[in-house]
Amino acid sequence: MKGKITGALMSGVFGGLLCSIISGLLNYFVFPFPENIMDNVMGHTFGGFFCGFFAGLIGVLMHIKFHSDKRTSNS
Repeated sequence: MKGKITGALMSGVFGGLLCSIISGLLNYFVFPFPENIMDNVMGHTFGGFFCGFFAGLIGVLMHIKFHSDKRTSNS
């Protein structure tokens, strides 16, 4: 149980760091300094979408990696 919690925390920290970098880059280069409120809303919407997407992707990939390692070591 302790290993699962540690793995989940590591995955969450890695996904959070990756997503914060992606969100910062999106807000800096794609939607820099919005002139009106709708541009600001759209910037946050796209940033949130891509960050959620990458966090989910990283979580699934790490889940597959951990489970494939256990299968190969048991055989």
